[in-house]
Amino acid sequence: MSLSALSALNSPLLVAAGGVGSYALLPVLSKLAADGTIPWNALKIANALSYAINFIAVSVPGRIDGQAQQSSDGKSSEKEGKEMEQLSPGRNGRTLVAPSGWAFIIWAPIFAGELVFVISQLFLPETSPLAAVVRKISAPFVMAQVLQTLWTAAFRPKYKGNLMYISTGLLAGTAYSLSKAHAIIVSTPKLYSPLQYAQYFLPITLHFGWTTAAALVNLNGAVSMKESSSSNLVRWVGHLSVVAATALGIYISVERSAPVYGGVIMWALSAVADGMKKRLKNTEKEDPNRVGVLGVATQQQLSTIGALASGAASLFAAISLFASLKSRSGSGVAP
Repeated sequence: MSLSALSALNSPLLVAAGGVGSYALLPVLSKLAADGTIPWNALKIANALSYAINFIAVSVPGRIDGQAQQSSDGKSSEKEGKEMEQLSPGRNGRTLVAPSGWAFIIWAPIFAGELVFVISQLFLPETSPLAAVVRKISAPFVMAQVLQTLWTAAFRPKYKGNLMYISTGLLAGTAYSLSKAHAIIVSTPKLYSPLQYAQYFLPITLHFGWTTAAALVNLNGAVSMKESSSSNLVRWVGHLSVVAATALGIYISVERSAPVYGGVIMWALSAVADGMKKRLKNTEKEDPNRVGVLGVATQQQLSTIGALASGAASLFAAISLFASLKSRSGSGVAP
């Protein structure tokens, strides 16, 4: 199917309905997968197929983030360049949650790691103790891939104004689904070794952490791109988003003994702080009350504090997890 045909099928109503349907199906499919109603081989195929579809969808050009890159390379029109620049950490950016470009390199280990996961699980026998974990996380993993695929359709220039919130909801749904998978992973540490965790579950945790941050980035972009949004609204949404990300980074790291999640939130907030540092430097002589400038200094400080707090929570969780694993190993319980 051609790109033009795909574009014609990209209806906001259909995409939004697909997202709502995915939310509704998640608990049903999770139950059917966990109780064995869905065959093991079908689950493995669904995991691999959903990953492949998402990977292909992410590669289709025309998304807002892709056009932003084209703008920086001088390959887009002047109009597109000005529109996309509003979402960047640059001088003309409007959103206060705009990470520096280096932050997005995290997608490489996420996609590479999940490729290793979907290939490895294809050869995993159902009798393996690890299969019990993979079975339980399959439904939320598949739904996360589906929701992110839908996001690639919604994060495009045709979704203007309030329609941009569709992509925010789809990314939030992706993070929610991955949270369900992550909760299962951390609740069954006795069923896998550290090496197996790295092979099967580490990329899912990275994905969960990054989509948590990405949903907040998307929300702020949707708010800031509306012409009716005041500088005060953009400022407070930005500040509250950083506080929310910090709170999630600390809570989930400590509550679930999940140092990787806290580390990803630290990475994201560090990138936002770096982006705001550049914005602050480039707008020193501009109107301090305009959208994208008001609150930048505070945003940089909040992001820096949030990164440090999330990093501290991640370190605490890592020490606690290591102590727990050492204690279990010393008592003769298999890791």
